Amino acid sequence: MLVVVVAAGVVATLTRGEWRGFAELQLRAKSLVVAAVAVQVAGAALADHTGHGWCYSVGLATSAACALGFCLANLRVAGIPLVAAGLVLNALVVARNGAMPVSIVAAHRAGVSILSIATGNDPRHTIAGIGSVWRSLGDVIPVPFPVAPEVVSPGDVLVAAGLAEFIVMTSRRRRDADQPAGGDTFHASHALSTMARRS
Repeated sequence: MLVVVVAAGVVATLTRGEWRGFAELQLRAKSLVVAAVAVQVAGAALADHTGHGWCYSVGLATSAACALGFCLANLRVAGIPLVAAGLVLNALVVARNGAMPVSIVAAHRAGVSILSIATGNDPRHTIAGIGSVWRSLGDVIPVPFPVAPEVVSPGDVLVAAGLAEFIVMTSRRRRDADQPAGGDTFHASHALSTMARRS
């Protein structure tokens, strides 16, 4: 996720995006984002401390509800619909399984150890098996990064894509607003009219 966000920032910079667009972006229900992060962190911390996976499930479900409320209030903002869809998918699969199912094959391909999951020391994840519900929506996509390999879910991919779209398109808002309507066509027609007046 972090790699995607950094890459989106690089793309925005290379395409001459202006970061003023973020300062001028009007978002609604921003407090729900804070609540979503706080609830998910609290749920994960409780799950790790107590070993009860339901703490993580409840925290994630509540966090997803807050995040979804924020997304619904800002659906017209670029990238937000993708983020909302990803959060819903992750919340659904965790709610049905009590934890996020992780594919053993995907973990092997990514070079990620599942020892903590297999020994029950990771209440936030479970090994995907025959009894897993919506198994294909779990962590089934290997991402073998050299430094921080991981296994992600289709929901994670949607969230990452949404964040990337949000960063790139929001950085272009100010530039597009400053550009006269018609873009290059406007400049070309202006030049032609000027030449016609001088001839």
